[in-house]
Amino acid sequence: MTITDLTSMGEPQADARAEINDRLKRLQDHASDYCYQCAKCTSGCEAHKLLELEPHKIVALLKRGLITELVNSDVIWTCMTCMKCRERCPQQVAPIEILFAAKNLAVQSGKELPGKYTAMLQSILGTGLLQEVQTVTTAANATMTRDQLGLPPLSVPSDVAKFQASIMAIAMQKP
Repeated sequence: MTITDLTSMGEPQADARAEINDRLKRLQDHASDYCYQCAKCTSGCEAHKLLELEPHKIVALLKRGLITELVNSDVIWTCMTCMKCRERCPQQVAPIEILFAAKNLAVQSGKELPGKYTAMLQSILGTGLLQEVQTVTTAANATMTRDQLGLPPLSVPSDVAKFQASIMAIAMQKP
């Protein structure tokens, strides 16, 4: 018999919790159990300021074993991957790694990716860049390119097919 979380009526998933904690231990020797909810990770979170992502609550969901709620939440896709949560945690628990694991579980379960996220992935696979090179408008309302600003040219993969194959090989590896 398991304990039911009365706030969400969710049942803990011990296997999924153990899997994510094992991944965390392989990456940094610390599991979510070390988190004591000080919220330092949330205080530095760039997405929290805009999108109300609360990394310490994500760790709390994992600690309680409520993985389904985490995987089915759209909040896992709002992370800006700034890594501040990892840097700020006094216990070296990385909420970003939990988010990566939750995203992987969401994809494995067949959950549809948000449109903008899919477009970014397609752009990376197609050109090697997150987005097309853009021009900027200066304060004097002049449009300038990277060359005009004195910026170095962007490096893009010379062999896109080889780049795509290497990315797909990495993606197919088990964490």
